[in-house]
Amino acid sequence: MKKIYCWVVLVCLFLMYMASNGIVLNTFNLYLPEFAKAFNVDIAKATSLAAILYLVLALPLPLVGFLLERFSPKKLIVTGAIGASAGLFFLANATSFGMVRAFTIVYPLFLCLVGLLTSMYVINNWFVKFKGVATGTLLMASSVGPAIFAPLVGKWIKILGWQTAAQYQAIICTCLILLPALLIFSHPAKINAYADGIEGTVGKQPKVDSAERKSLLKKALVSSEFYMLALVTAALWFCIGGFIQNQRNYQADLLLDVAQSGKLQGVFFTCGLLGKFLFGFLGDKFDVKKIMLLSVVNMFLGCLFLYLSLHDKTFVIPCAIVFGLGYSGTFTMIQLYIINLFGGAAYGTILGLLSFIDTICASIGVAVLGSMRKANGNYEKAFMLMMILTLISIVVTFIINQKAKKGVILSN
Repeated sequence: MKKIYCWVVLVCLFLMYMASNGIVLNTFNLYLPEFAKAFNVDIAKATSLAAILYLVLALPLPLVGFLLERFSPKKLIVTGAIGASAGLFFLANATSFGMVRAFTIVYPLFLCLVGLLTSMYVINNWFVKFKGVATGTLLMASSVGPAIFAPLVGKWIKILGWQTAAQYQAIICTCLILLPALLIFSHPAKINAYADGIEGTVGKQPKVDSAERKSLLKKALVSSEFYMLALVTAALWFCIGGFIQNQRNYQADLLLDVAQSGKLQGVFFTCGLLGKFLFGFLGDKFDVKKIMLLSVVNMFLGCLFLYLSLHDKTFVIPCAIVFGLGYSGTFTMIQLYIINLFGGAAYGTILGLLSFIDTICASIGVAVLGSMRKANGNYEKAFMLMMILTLISIVVTFIINQKAKKGVILSN
């Protein structure tokens, strides 16, 4: 059991992330037009719910990163699992727009305890040699969830109504979040197990000298690499979060009904699933910095296809494939890139700060892309903005990589 428990931990994190983020967050856009109709509000107001959700999710992340370096990740995970599960049943029984808005405020407060930040911290403890594969596998969960459930949720909403669909989701997701949370251990040392399943291998030690942590944090915060990386990840998350939560409206503009949107999103997230594992694998085999650059280039091509699909529907399926691979590749590589540059004693705090910036920008992306659609009647200028941001990200990532070649090392 000592040699395989790292994989047990990965499976548990996978199931939790698949439910909490993959199913709930990445199918939430399918409900937005239904909320608008059910509660007689403007579609822009309904879409703003997604922006609120991401905004509230961002706010506690620096604190969570700080707590992870001082308290047991498992305690944080179990607390988040209980609260997130309760929030899902609250949404399923919402009878007013105000109750749905309350969900977008309460749910992310618990989600941040059981989401990507804590999961990556635990992955960093349990994996060394196979960190890229483990990261890619974990992040596949956010694509597996919607790849399976987006078509189902679209069908449930169309046939049974949004509340029944939400009730089904609440039951399924609660099982996938709560039970695995109880099986996770924060570090191999907790049960005398091994990182990577290799005897004698240990992950990052759970306790680190406070002076060392402060020194590395200060070094990171005065480095140009930290702020350039923040710019890159912020720009990419603006595009990723913004598009995912505007995806249903974009597809409605193409005259696709909710069931058709669910199927198309199934293709999108299936390609995302493949991209996360592929880039995680490449991150283990080759220089992380080079694969990060490759992933951002792929993301740009996805944005280009997205723009072209507005004028030619033959690009819709290719767009779902290329953008699915592009967003998932950058999603995976951002995590490995952060560890590569800042994976030392202050990793938790730095990851929390960058996750805060990323999630804020995802929230802004949802609002800005939605507002641009409302102002212009379509997403043409919004998707052009996404292309510009990804081009900037390519340039800045290249600059970071060149600086790293000169011997700038911030992870030790």
